[in-house]
Amino acid sequence: MGAAAFGTKLRRLSERLDREVLAIYRDAGVRFEPRWFAVFSALRDLGPLTVGELAQRLAISHPAVSQVRAALQREGLIDSLPDPADGRSHRLALSRHGEETARRLEPLWAAISAATQQLLAEAAPGLLAELDHLNQGLAARGLRDRVEATLKTGASD
Repeated sequence: MGAAAFGTKLRRLSERLDREVLAIYRDAGVRFEPRWFAVFSALRDLGPLTVGELAQRLAISHPAVSQVRAALQREGLIDSLPDPADGRSHRLALSRHGEETARRLEPLWAAISAATQQLLAEAAPGLLAELDHLNQGLAARGLRDRVEATLKTGASD
């Protein structure tokens, strides 16, 4: 199916990596999910943030951050604190349990990063740069616009 299956191939690769990382967490006896990583590490690195601030910094949707927030709260990894500057808003911060979990995960994250760098060097040395270029291309003109233009002109490969 070639380029038509591009999104499917990316999704399968992402799902495979997530399954393997989840197994690494489970083998280490840590209750943590790969999909929590971006929000959790942003809170660890940047301190308390609102859902909106997280969505903006991570370039993901507000609902996606809210879903992760709910899961992290259920696990007791984060707390929701009233924003002193705006009583209507809440700031999310790592809980004591979240800070302990972050310390336990640090060596795993370092090992995952090293293994990923090794894999990329062996199998796809330019992949990260190419993904950045792809993202820039989509930002300049989305796939939907490109498909509509192709359908209008009747030009396809």
